[in-house]
Amino acid sequence: MFTLRQIEVFNAVMETGSVIGAARMLNVSQPVVSRVLRHLEDQAKLPLFERSKGRLQPTYNSIMIYGEVSSIFSNIKKLQASIKRMSSGDGMILRIGSSPSLAAQIVPIAMRNLRKRYPKLVMRLDTLSVNQVNDYLLFSEGEMVIGVFKQDHPSISTQVLGSGEIVVVLPGTSGSAPEPDMISDLAKLMRGNLIGFESTTPHGRAISDYLAARGIVYDPTTIVRFAETACQMVQVGLGFTFVDSFTAASFERAGLTIQRLPDAPKMSVFVHTHAERGLSSFGQLLKEAVRAEVEGERAGFLQSGQKPDGHSISPESENRFRDKDGL
Repeated sequence: MFTLRQIEVFNAVMETGSVIGAARMLNVSQPVVSRVLRHLEDQAKLPLFERSKGRLQPTYNSIMIYGEVSSIFSNIKKLQASIKRMSSGDGMILRIGSSPSLAAQIVPIAMRNLRKRYPKLVMRLDTLSVNQVNDYLLFSEGEMVIGVFKQDHPSISTQVLGSGEIVVVLPGTSGSAPEPDMISDLAKLMRGNLIGFESTTPHGRAISDYLAARGIVYDPTTIVRFAETACQMVQVGLGFTFVDSFTAASFERAGLTIQRLPDAPKMSVFVHTHAERGLSSFGQLLKEAVRAEVEGERAGFLQSGQKPDGHSISPESENRFRDKDGL
């Protein structure tokens, strides 16, 4: 069996026509080349070269072998080029999925940071519902999904990247709306038009459980599928809503009033992958970029002392929230 080193030396001799040329091409000494050739001929049990006037003349056997060797080296060069493209992102595709809440801002910002490092990388973002995630990963449509929901499947691996929280979003013109920082205020707020979600969805479960613990029935007058849609309905004055802080952040310039809740339910951010397939180098970097963005969003939200629309939270609410989070 020929070694890759023997094949490499043979190829160099065939290309240069001499031991000296092969040694220069491979950056090794002439004795090394001569020794490898002797071992190669011994293994092949065939004469590969004839020595004449300081040059090596290939035999017919060598010419036949060289045809195969050339094909091998051509494939090796293609492999090297492919690895180089992979490392630079040139012509490579990173396809990921995301829940709508995170596809609005968190994931795109992480993708923008990755783009700065790999300008030639092609990225595709698919916005997915909960029911689409398993097939998306199991059938290798994308290599990971970033979401605010858990997945229960033996072939899906899940990791927590961070968390946000549920907030209340009110129309910006609703100056008389009470702050939902006391149960009585929250109960009064709930007499308005609530834009909500089915109670079986991640948002719906979190909000329903939160209200039930306070003796309030979760009974939305308008039901939507996505948190972004709920905020858009608030914009047109259809009512108020409870959404995750990541979605709320993407509407911070829309003129809406965003308030935190006492003992607010958390909304974790998960990354889901196929349990038997690791992430690409680009996927790993994007995952960490999302983690950093989630942590930064959370830290800024907790420490700003303001609602995302720029209006101060009441001092009483601020003190209570800081005590709760240990800040």
